[in-house]
Amino acid sequence: MAKKRVRIQPWRVILLILVLWVGFSFVRGGLQNLKLRQEIEALEKRLVVLEMRRQDLEREIEEWKSPENVERVAREQLGLVKPGEVVYRVSESFSGDIEHDVEKR
Repeated sequence: MAKKRVRIQPWRVILLILVLWVGFSFVRGGLQNLKLRQEIEALEKRLVVLEMRRQDLEREIEEWKSPENVERVAREQLGLVKPGEVVYRVSESFSGDIEHDVEKR
């Protein structure tokens, strides 16, 4: 039996290389596209969160501008009072157990 010799033709090798290169480029482009879509999705979610935070901050700014809030902060944090008011401050809470409270002091 004589073995038949297969001759490799250069145009077939070039065609095979070309097909492999196009296929590889297609897959690589698809993976890049998928990665970019995921990044866009993550950025859109972050944008929604930041927009909600911005709205909360705007609401808080409006609350701080109200006269009632300014008065509350002045009273609670700065200890300011209106003319003629008397403020009583309790330094410690009384638990009801006299012996315990006396020992505590």
